[in-house]
Amino acid sequence: MTCYPPAADIFKAFEVCEPENVRCIIIGQDPYHGHGQANGLAFSVAKNQPIPPSLKNIFKEYSADLDVESPIHGDLSSWASNGVFLINTALSVRAKAAGSHKSKGWEIFTRNAIAHILEKSYEAGFICFGAPAHKIALECCENYPKNEAVILHTPHPSPLSAYRGFFGSKPFTTFNSKQAQKGRKTVTWKLPSSQQGKLF
Repeated sequence: MTCYPPAADIFKAFEVCEPENVRCIIIGQDPYHGHGQANGLAFSVAKNQPIPPSLKNIFKEYSADLDVESPIHGDLSSWASNGVFLINTALSVRAKAAGSHKSKGWEIFTRNAIAHILEKSYEAGFICFGAPAHKIALECCENYPKNEAVILHTPHPSPLSAYRGFFGSKPFTTFNSKQAQKGRKTVTWKLPSSQQGKLF
């Protein structure tokens, strides 16, 4: 049975971003289920893969929000290395079977992982794309009321819901603004593009 991502990448989100350094948590549902797509980071794909529809919409809003060119590939590793914890609710999936590893124990693991981050990083907040991610963020923060984490909620960027409020939500600048208001570290949302010079 073929499952994704490759075994070596299942825990990549933990390897790239240390809990103490997390500034923003972005929660996906499960990895992409096509060959070669999933690389262990939520919404992210390998550099040689076409950009999936939801990520295309994220990049459209990214460009509009930050007034920059769209990234040249869909690998979000640079976000992860800058304190963005990109975690799926389920960390694996069966090939060509979306949601196939849902409700098999991953949810307990990922919620505990997020709780651990909230214990280790006072800087950590959330950008929640869609209602399921928002629900998880609220549940995880119930036990950490003193943290008063920033929880930013937008509609999901999928083609089915992006036009219901995701576009125009300015999640990246809004998150940074709310973090700054609380005296917390912001995120450098820089991603590789053909544009020269410094991005955000």
